[in-house]
Amino acid sequence: MGNESSRLDKKESSTRGGEVATSFERALTEALREIIEDCQDSTSVTPEQIQHGWDPADCSANMAVLEDGVTARRSTRSMQTDAIRGKKGYRSGTHTFEFKCISRERGSHAMVGIATPDAPLSCDGYSNLLGSTSASWGWNLTDRNLVHNGKVIGKYPPKSNYSVPDTFYAILNADKGILSFKANDEDLGVAFNDLPRQNLLKPLCVATCASKDSCDIRMKYMGCSGKITQFSETGEQVVSTVAPTGRTYYTLHPNCGDNIQLMHNGRVAKRQNAGVDFNDGVVMTAQPLKTDELFEVRLDTKVARWSGCLEIGFTSNAPDSFQIPPTMTQCKEGVTLMWSGSNIMKNGKKVIELDTDLDDCSIGDTIGIVRRDDESFHLYYNGEVLRRAVRLRSTPSIVYGVIDLYGQAERITVLGTQLTGSLSASRAPAKTKIEATGNDPNSVMMRMRETLDLIKMGSDIDIRTVSISIAQHILQPYHDTESERLRQRFGDHLADIGAAAELKQLLERLNAKGMGSEHVWLGMNVVRSSCWNYSDASLRFCKQLGQCGILEMMLKDLDRYGPHSSTDEKKRFIVVSAMSILHNSAKATENKDVYFRLRAVQRISPFLKSNDKELASDALLTLSYVVEDDKVNLLEADSQSITIILQRLQSALTNPTTLRSAEGGYSARELVTGLGNIGANDKNKMTIVDNGAVPLLVDLMKVDRHAEQECAANTLWILARLDRNKGQIAKNREVIPTLTKLTASSNLAVKQAADRALMRVKPVFGLTQVYIGPSADVKCAYRSLCERFKTSLKLSEYFFNEEYDMCYCTSCHCARGDKLYYARGNPAKDYGVPMGWCRFALKVPERAKALEVFEKWHVAFHGTTVRAVKPILEGGDLLFPGDIILGGKELREEDGHFTDDFKPEGFDTKQLFLSPSIRYSGCDVYAKTTDFKDTLTKKRYKARVVFQVCIRPASYKVGRETIAAEEEIDPKFSNQEIEWFTKERGCVILYGLLVKME
Repeated sequence: MGNESSRLDKKESSTRGGEVATSFERALTEALREIIEDCQDSTSVTPEQIQHGWDPADCSANMAVLEDGVTARRSTRSMQTDAIRGKKGYRSGTHTFEFKCISRERGSHAMVGIATPDAPLSCDGYSNLLGSTSASWGWNLTDRNLVHNGKVIGKYPPKSNYSVPDTFYAILNADKGILSFKANDEDLGVAFNDLPRQNLLKPLCVATCASKDSCDIRMKYMGCSGKITQFSETGEQVVSTVAPTGRTYYTLHPNCGDNIQLMHNGRVAKRQNAGVDFNDGVVMTAQPLKTDELFEVRLDTKVARWSGCLEIGFTSNAPDSFQIPPTMTQCKEGVTLMWSGSNIMKNGKKVIELDTDLDDCSIGDTIGIVRRDDESFHLYYNGEVLRRAVRLRSTPSIVYGVIDLYGQAERITVLGTQLTGSLSASRAPAKTKIEATGNDPNSVMMRMRETLDLIKMGSDIDIRTVSISIAQHILQPYHDTESERLRQRFGDHLADIGAAAELKQLLERLNAKGMGSEHVWLGMNVVRSSCWNYSDASLRFCKQLGQCGILEMMLKDLDRYGPHSSTDEKKRFIVVSAMSILHNSAKATENKDVYFRLRAVQRISPFLKSNDKELASDALLTLSYVVEDDKVNLLEADSQSITIILQRLQSALTNPTTLRSAEGGYSARELVTGLGNIGANDKNKMTIVDNGAVPLLVDLMKVDRHAEQECAANTLWILARLDRNKGQIAKNREVIPTLTKLTASSNLAVKQAADRALMRVKPVFGLTQVYIGPSADVKCAYRSLCERFKTSLKLSEYFFNEEYDMCYCTSCHCARGDKLYYARGNPAKDYGVPMGWCRFALKVPERAKALEVFEKWHVAFHGTTVRAVKPILEGGDLLFPGDIILGGKELREEDGHFTDDFKPEGFDTKQLFLSPSIRYSGCDVYAKTTDFKDTLTKKRYKARVVFQVCIRPASYKVGRETIAAEEEIDPKFSNQEIEWFTKERGCVILYGLLVKME
């Protein structure tokens, strides 16, 4: 559920329940929009503009930066000219700046322009300080002279009787080395076209100088467009700027790591499937490293997985005949030296430890290496040379540059070469500014991090500034895209940088001040709206909301203001946003423990009786995720609340692209999932069907999306469990044809869901292969097949307890009236019924009874190979890689899994891996198939096996899928929390061997 009514763009605010939004909501949206627009007004300053503003540490002693961070003032002092540079230095991109310098304050030598870090910042007397050396370029605002290297090179603009207005704009194209100006919507043309380009030690800094007492010059950064100009919905970058004439580049050799894709004539390298494989990402320069010429690359993208990052170095191995290793630190051939993490490694052995750690590389960082004529090598990080050089006893005459895209590093761009000149290793270069970033998704995430740093400053930063930054750099990016994947990426990033905890602390600070102040109230709104939206986008962010305590704050808000609507619109927003955050976060199964501990069900239940029926329906959907199976009576809802949910579903279906409702931003999938959950209560089943759900479910089954089709068919199956509903559902002429079509789906889960629904809506008379219980006279044919396979394994019958055998084929499952998911344990956690499998129950050890595992422990699955079944049963427990099994044989990792010799740094393979989803544990990666020829039918099958187990709560950790799934694996469990892993021995007890025949 996204907070669509808190958008900060200029689109009309959405409505709720088909009615026009309240005047308060419109006023709030307008107020938030005005904050953003106010940032562009000449009287306000944004955090980004402060970050690009004047540098108080890089100026003459007679210059000061005022409190706004963007105005420089020359204090009183006779016979001196003073200058200041900006905080940022630019080596790429096009950047726009607004200047304001009132005519009466200029005096004779008020100038603006560009200065590298080498340019002087003060001089005796009144002179054109900016432009006095080869390191600066200045425009005198009084006499309009352009000055460089101590010489006047022309009038600008080249027209007579022109007066520079108080406010004007500078445009710096760092790629082309051009500085131009605009004023009063008039393009004044190019002022300088010979600025340094891609100069590592001389970035281009905006600068100004003045000689008049109390002269103010304000400079506001207005935005940039960097080299990376095209982006896909998921943030994939495409380099589109053509290299300026005369610039040279190292290029990457086509002989590279197996996972590398080279692009743009060897200037860009990307590690494919970076979320799955952490190495095989080595690239080498096609050209040998030249003396005093910098080889430099920029980190363009990362993945939020693994450890380690970029590595850089050189090798004497020629790329055209070199066998590329998985990681370059493994290379023992020739002479190979790599900067890996904080170490310098020579042929895999550590020789030097550095203070700078490459594992800390962020998107946009640059690293480089230079060979000197004294045979030393110098390393660069973000343009600064490390003080410690590397010198070998014997340096090969020819070496090639090497980059290893390892761990988190996904993509790099080779930057233009620079002739750096001889530089003593004992001397650091002149102060180098940080390169500015663009507006691509990676830059958005960098600004999110900067905003978080601003929040961490606490009371040192005023509420208004923090609120503006959150509104612009956290909340607005959510609404600037409709891509669900990109929204999730932003939400996951916020989780990775610990945003939830910081937002919680800020919200506590705001709550302490009360809602009386406009700035405090707007701050409360943007914080709550950010939590609202990103909890809808990212389950990882939801989990952090539970861990940091925000969910407890939301429940306290519900306690404080109660279920009945208030005439105070601020209080209503507090309640609605609290319920929405609780609803979104309830979808993360890891939060179930939190809701249980906080007694969420008891505290939310009173809102089902709210006179605000939209709020009551929100409460109903929230409870549907957290109410335990034995308390479904608490879900009983009135007709109006369910009608509102169906209206939202109707709205979502009218938006085929997003499948989201205009009212509250609910997705069709979460609404239908909610209806299925609510349908656990029989009275609700009748109300849902009576109020017109069936045609809407049919429409959703027609949408070409597997997850939505499965969800709709499952909900129809749940509603048809009530005999009274079957006839009404079957009356809809489209139900059976639509379900029949889905039974031919290429997606197995959709096919099974349609089969189940058809069996319930349209009973198959004469069916003889329905296995109702272990004492039935007629057994299921599928179960009999699985039994014959089990017999072929020659397992001792002493391991089994046939009293609890169970077939989960579609027919048997429907005949028993089972659900698709159950919850077990204390506190309860969901697990999926193993649809399509047959369970052969195992005898459990006596300790299972003593530990009350079937009452208190959770249920999970563990996929394995057929040949591992016997050793596991003989040992009595699941085995860790490296265990010595009965008979003295060591258990090793299966092919395709990580091993001690093939794993990401820090990854522990000596663990047990399980899942609450049979779909995950039963996939090809874990439950590998084996061939089986049935002795009875002579037919050939593919068989796979999985263990069903009980696992002790709190003994395991929860993580994301590790099989590189492109789509959601199981509708009940997010891919972000579908794998459980543990090192605790004895925390798992086997109670079933599951068999599946294909």
